[in-house]
Amino acid sequence: MISLSDLCLSTGLVSLVLYFPFLVAPEWTQQGLRVFPRNIWAGGLLAAVALVWAAFEINDMPLGGVDAYKSWLWVLGPVVYGLIMVFMNELLAPRALGGLLMLSAGPLLEAQRLYESAWTVVPAVMAYVWVVVGMVLVLSPYRFRHAAQFYCGTNATCRWTGILGLAQGVFLIGLGIFAFGGGR
Repeated sequence: MISLSDLCLSTGLVSLVLYFPFLVAPEWTQQGLRVFPRNIWAGGLLAAVALVWAAFEINDMPLGGVDAYKSWLWVLGPVVYGLIMVFMNELLAPRALGGLLMLSAGPLLEAQRLYESAWTVVPAVMAYVWVVVGMVLVLSPYRFRHAAQFYCGTNATCRWTGILGLAQGVFLIGLGIFAFGGGR
């Protein structure tokens, strides 16, 4: 299991990498956010990652009477991926991103419960926000476009979103180092 410190550090670094273009290249970011929902390659890659991750999670879970069928996961996975690429390729990228957000909450919550610090509420709330946002994206992927328009409609709002995202990244890195002992 990954420590909460490592998860906060890696989430903070990912946040810095993702939000840096919002600040320095808002036009490029706006264009990327406009084409992302219908990008079949991004959707296919994210869907593949989400399916493999979900298969590993299902394989590790105790499922009682269904455990006998777990060996079929590795056969059904590629079949399900193929069916998704054929029948659900419309707005697949936001849907797959939503699936990854929901899957990402699990390790964060699992690591968070081992710490007694009051700061553990931060990753817990973040994980639950990811789950809610993930559910919205899976069920209503068109809302990605609405959110992108809201957070990056103009260069100024895109830069402010970048500043807030970078501050979030720095905060998470600081949390990982100082509150959860990542600097040791």
